Amino acid sequence: WVLPVVRHMEQKLAADETLNKEYLPVLGYEPLASAATRMLLGSDSASLKEGRATGIQCLSGTGALRVGAEFLAHIGKHSIVYSSNPTWGNHSLVFLNAGFTSYRSYRYWDAAKKALDFDGLMEDLRNAPENSVIILHACAHNPTGVDPTQDQWRQIADLIE
Repeated sequence: WVLPVVRHMEQKLAADETLNKEYLPVLGYEPLASAATRMLLGSDSASLKEGRATGIQCLSGTGALRVGAEFLAHIGKHSIVYSSNPTWGNHSLVFLNAGFTSYRSYRYWDAAKKALDFDGLMEDLRNAPENSVIILHACAHNPTGVDPTQDQWRQIADLIE
């Protein structure tokens, strides 16, 4: 079943002859990628000002992970990746198929307390080999829905910086 408002907008968009329905460029819609990059790094970012950072638009979260994994494995020569436990089941295959040789987990969810296992997370990340890639869910951790507090994010950032 589709909401009537959604069906209405689909019909309206399909009938609009002014819309360009061609494929996007290979790097995606540039205004979106640029705006997202500025939002992430900040408009005053030295990386942006010096031309050392860019953004691309990817197809879905899994698609973005695959593009990032390919880049990190082949250009960055990284081989170890860490992701939260639990996470989506496809994450390991995305990274292993992209060329990573080791997929590892860091503690995230404490089932007994039904809460973030922050101490376990920090211990596991502290013990990760140098140059390991760490996958972090920026918000609405999937599948738990539990996110670190602002202070915990600062501690994570300080640890992995």
